[in-house]
Amino acid sequence: MPALALVDTPVDAFPGTFIPASPISATPVVGSCHWSTSLSAKLYRIDGWGAPYFTANSSGNISVRPHGSNTLPHQDIDLMQVVKEVTDPKSSGGLGLQLPLIVRFPDVLKNRLACLQSAFNFAIKAQRYESHYQGVYPVKCNQDRFIVEDIVEFGLKSRFGLEAGSKPEILLAMSCLCKGNRDAFLVCNGFKDAEYISLALLGKKLELNTVIVLEQEEELDLVINLSKKMNVRPVIGLRAKL
Repeated sequence: MPALALVDTPVDAFPGTFIPASPISATPVVGSCHWSTSLSAKLYRIDGWGAPYFTANSSGNISVRPHGSNTLPHQDIDLMQVVKEVTDPKSSGGLGLQLPLIVRFPDVLKNRLACLQSAFNFAIKAQRYESHYQGVYPVKCNQDRFIVEDIVEFGLKSRFGLEAGSKPEILLAMSCLCKGNRDAFLVCNGFKDAEYISLALLGKKLELNTVIVLEQEEELDLVINLSKKMNVRPVIGLRAKL
């Protein structure tokens, strides 16, 4: 794999790479260039943004380690191989799909949830805290339905819930949490009009663990009035700056 670098200063230049004074062009010295997987990893700083889930494998390709540091050698996923298999024609054994593609790795998400829960459990035990940790995923971070559904599924045992900040997000969260742990929270934040609060109260009526977080004083009267009309006992939360 030849090296071709365009940089302002040659501080991180690799042996065998010619860095000209002008960044218009760069010519690799092929004869003295000894490229390796470790140099590829260093050039693209994979450990800085992808560890422990992404690495450069022995072929020089990006490899996904779906279980993080617990990934076994045979479980590595070569991204180049994935792209090749899905884009190769069906006559050659491929799927015959066209680029661009979205490749999802649910096991990475599952591992991150497990690590997060484990960290809180360790701290709770160490500090002799008498309650438990129960997280929520802000749907606004990524509203992809597959991701939200996976978080609910992977968080069943730990009662991991969802946080919604708009009417579309509440509808998505309610749909997913109906298949999840009934103790998982549905935290309702954001601007609240009558329709928003009605949706949140509907979630409570569906026996979801719904918490309406108040941000403005006038929201309280609206919640009380609508809850009486819908015959629902609301659970109200408060946002505070500590």
